[in-house]
Amino acid sequence: MSQDASSGLSRRAVLRGAGAVTTAGVVGATGDAHAFSLLQPAEAPRADRVVPSFCELCFWNCGLLASVKGSRILELRGHPDYPNAQGKLCGRGQAGAASIRDEDRLTSPMIRVGPRGEGKFERVGWKTAYRAVAQGFQRTKTQYGAEAIALFYHGKGGPLLRRALVAYGTPNFAAPSYAQCKGARDVAYKLTFGEKLPSPEPLDFDATRCMVLFGSHLGENAHNSQVQEFVRARRRGASLIVLDPRLSTVAAQADVWLPLRPGSDTAVLLAWIHLLLKRGDYSQPFVDTHCTGFDKLAAHVDSCTPDWASALSDVPAVDIVRAYELMRNAKPAVLVHPGRHVSWYGEADIQRGRAQAILTALLGAFWAPGGLFRPSAPNVRDFPGPDFPELPKGVDEASGRFPFAPEATTTGLRDATRTGKPYPIKAWFVHGTNLIQSMPNMEETVQAISNLDLLVVCDVLPTEIVRYADIVLPEDIYLERYDDLQLGAGKKPYIGLRQPVIPSPFDTRPAWRIAKELGEELGVGDFFAFDTFEDYLTARLEGSGVSLDELKAKGIVQLEAKQSPYLGPKEAYAWHTPSGKVELYSAQLASKGFSPLPEYVAQPRPPEGSFRLLYGRSPLHSFARTQNNPILHDIAPSNTLWMHPSVATPLGLKNKDQVMVSNGTGQETGPMELQVTERIASDCVYMVHGFGQRAPGLRRANGKGGSDSEILRNYAVDPIGGTTGMRTEFVRVRKNGV
Repeated sequence: MSQDASSGLSRRAVLRGAGAVTTAGVVGATGDAHAFSLLQPAEAPRADRVVPSFCELCFWNCGLLASVKGSRILELRGHPDYPNAQGKLCGRGQAGAASIRDEDRLTSPMIRVGPRGEGKFERVGWKTAYRAVAQGFQRTKTQYGAEAIALFYHGKGGPLLRRALVAYGTPNFAAPSYAQCKGARDVAYKLTFGEKLPSPEPLDFDATRCMVLFGSHLGENAHNSQVQEFVRARRRGASLIVLDPRLSTVAAQADVWLPLRPGSDTAVLLAWIHLLLKRGDYSQPFVDTHCTGFDKLAAHVDSCTPDWASALSDVPAVDIVRAYELMRNAKPAVLVHPGRHVSWYGEADIQRGRAQAILTALLGAFWAPGGLFRPSAPNVRDFPGPDFPELPKGVDEASGRFPFAPEATTTGLRDATRTGKPYPIKAWFVHGTNLIQSMPNMEETVQAISNLDLLVVCDVLPTEIVRYADIVLPEDIYLERYDDLQLGAGKKPYIGLRQPVIPSPFDTRPAWRIAKELGEELGVGDFFAFDTFEDYLTARLEGSGVSLDELKAKGIVQLEAKQSPYLGPKEAYAWHTPSGKVELYSAQLASKGFSPLPEYVAQPRPPEGSFRLLYGRSPLHSFARTQNNPILHDIAPSNTLWMHPSVATPLGLKNKDQVMVSNGTGQETGPMELQVTERIASDCVYMVHGFGQRAPGLRRANGKGGSDSEILRNYAVDPIGGTTGMRTEFVRVRKNGV
């Protein structure tokens, strides 16, 4: 074990201390919490420059300042002017530089030489790789049409790759962040208010008096600025209500924790709506001015009493009422968090999202101080270019599925690849997302891949899907590249810049360059009519009042908002819905045969001896993207399985046992350490997502812990918006080796 010569502390001790300070920085400390500034001996190297940029270890894209000496990053810290960083980075953000010298990262283009899935490749040059991709796409286009090519993408580089493939003629592109994450809430709020929620969500923590969270694990998912704002709101005296079958970090701080039966959130929501209407506590000015469907809603919830909800949710009616009174006393300054990862049960997720949106409307908390504010976004130019071609229908539209999905779905693209219906998908370009881990039912993903004529993967590490690739294009790590502008929406809009902090030490390239050079090979180079990416960025900034030089120097420029973040309860406004009103009753849903008002549908109970599998996030890992990071792996190398003692003991299981988890069809994951705790409902088990990867090229992460994705075979597709509910698997647990 290495030692710090000046202090005598082991590296592991320093890192564990760093993690503790980072956590303190977002849950309670008042001063700076820059973990890797803890030890600064006199002989430590000093930076010769500080480069502003923003992070990509998760979608929060926190602004950062990189202290650099030569080609070495000495420190990453939060950018003080970025609203989503507020001067701090989470633990994983501070460890981002460790990925640059990760000996497992992809370092050059490669073409498969063995059977697909074995992960055997030979190194080639970029021109050879581009030519192979273009020839493969051309074969697909000639035989099946350009629509037989699909793009899966995640991250800031994806839209420019999308530009190339749309110019080539495909309508089929999708990101897991819709179907596997926040799609249900986006559709629900759009149906109700006519407004899609941006990311991060426009939550007015500064003025809120009451916060309501539905399975939102603030502090565990490390949504940086939200966690900081949440802490300040609690410190100021805002009350907290948490609905969750698990006593999460944030639930442990709640004034009212409702440990409800999984899937019963909507019953509690309908009871709260019932109380608002029966007691006349709703915001009458907002409802009278802005809402339609009030009478139908009132009739719908007439029987949805707290006692009714209590029987369905397994939480006392008195606690449901106690939580209601906290909201009533705080309205309209009530922040009903719409959630982020809300793909739980399929259509029930849309119904829950609709009930959350309606509750917010009745409280008068939409675009109101202390609720959800109205965000402003900057306006910049699209990069000029030719008109895009007329596109055929994407697979979801062609099959008549998901009438309210605003974009294509990953599951829809996978289904078309597996079945050939409504037409075949024969080539995939996958950028920055390990579909093996990010989509439910690995077997269906592998089956779809087996039907492909070509699989191109662009990534930074040899993840599981890279093993199946025909062509591998290695991307620069986010600290080595330019990406497109960060257009931040908030009370004050802003424009942010990601720029190279250091050059890549390997034969890798940024996504913008891959898109441009591949586009030229595909014959659509006129859509990328710029010589350097600085030219591209300058063209987009024209007329914005912000220069590229200013962004390079500052990293971010905040702009003045052109609208108020709040709408008065009686202030006139034409909502972007068919009626021009906030639609408590959705005629749009009714016209397509769906319930126009939120309905509670009970989720099935686990069979005897089985448990509902729940999963969540770690503050030190981003999905399945960071488990191979040397620093983060050192601190958190694996996950654990939570289980209630009342069910662990009869199974002969005890705390810290190594266990295996299996589903009903025999797939199994583990081993992983058992954590016996009363913080989880007795009919559920819980693990952190992202571990248990089966990627030999990831020498740290490979095989460490258990993978929820590996055993998540049953999922529920929402027919309204196409999202995939993934809290639907029942599992069994056994001691490893028994």
